[in-house]
Amino acid sequence: MADTIAVTLLRHGITKANQEKRYIGWTDMPLVPEEIERLQSVQGFGRQFDLCITSDLLRARQTAALLCPLLEQIEIKDFREMHFGAWEMKTYEDLKKDVRYQEWIAAPEKFTPPGGESFQAMKQRVDASFQKLRQEAFERQSKNILLVAHGGAIRYLLTKLTKKQKTLFDWEISHDAGIRLIWKTDDWKDVQKCISLQEVPLTAKENG
Repeated sequence: MADTIAVTLLRHGITKANQEKRYIGWTDMPLVPEEIERLQSVQGFGRQFDLCITSDLLRARQTAALLCPLLEQIEIKDFREMHFGAWEMKTYEDLKKDVRYQEWIAAPEKFTPPGGESFQAMKQRVDASFQKLRQEAFERQSKNILLVAHGGAIRYLLTKLTKKQKTLFDWEISHDAGIRLIWKTDDWKDVQKCISLQEVPLTAKENG
């Protein structure tokens, strides 16, 4: 629709660390080969977009390039996942007896991973990054935007940009579908919350 703007939030494809249920924040890992094949098979998904934004981490850049091979991929570093510090590449089983980890799980907005990033710091950089996305969309007159990012950043954007009464961890962020947020053009200009959201399955069929 001409009087709306849509941003589809999509989590990057699967890495070995994802398969092993490890905390992967700023650690730069590639997609597993079978995920590359899967994403190549659904390139039709990317044809609906007129702008592709991605974090600078390899797993996001690979996903964006595979889905939108005909579009320039614009990297915005601060759409990265949270930096987990000493807990990077650890699993729940590795950490479950650590008191600091238990405190963080119970109240992630109050505690910070050792050597890592606070939730507040992540929010500030993701907020700034979304303003950069808006500026890119304005300059290019884009109406249908794909953002390939990470679970934590996407969860935060959903709590901020939608009217859903959900906490950060109430949102389930799949590797198999994006979440499309839609604004009326005037609301987008005024940084209002989106008027609707819908799941967009990652399939070869174009989604209108």
